[in-house]
Amino acid sequence: MTTTPDDLTLWRRRQEAGEPLPWEGVRLLDDGERPALLDHGYLTDADRANPDVMANVGAIDETAALITWVAEDEDEPQAWGYWRGPDDAFADRPPVVSYDSEGQFYLQPGANLTEVLCSAYGEWADDGYEGLAEECRRLGVEVSEDDPITLPNPDVSPTPAGVHRAAYDRLLAEG
Repeated sequence: MTTTPDDLTLWRRRQEAGEPLPWEGVRLLDDGERPALLDHGYLTDADRANPDVMANVGAIDETAALITWVAEDEDEPQAWGYWRGPDDAFADRPPVVSYDSEGQFYLQPGANLTEVLCSAYGEWADDGYEGLAEECRRLGVEVSEDDPITLPNPDVSPTPAGVHRAAYDRLLAEG
């Protein structure tokens, strides 16, 4: 990423000052910090001997290396970052990608991290997406849409899921 997005800068300042973020359970990561979800310490000896498992682990690591990680949920296993893609193809305006406990990468609808998190947490918030979006606007962060259904979907190729799949296939074939 060439520059830190304005909304991330504001949220990091709030977090550093001990002020709450609008999304309960979200913790912003330090520059270069990887989400806990990417720790493979849970692997057993049997897992490490399984070529399928290890190809998937390798593919996850290769894909994760193309993401600038910025946030994780401390209660639920999920993380978010900016998809730079191979050769930093999207470094100027990287879309937000999420990663879950099932090892899946998803491009997220939204023009910035704030919109993505408002959409992700709106289902559970007392005031829904609309209340989170209004709170973010009140704090000085732009939210472009009043309804999460109308958030823009990123249109990039390759996608994180596509890179993950290609890496998995290659690593499994290399055995």
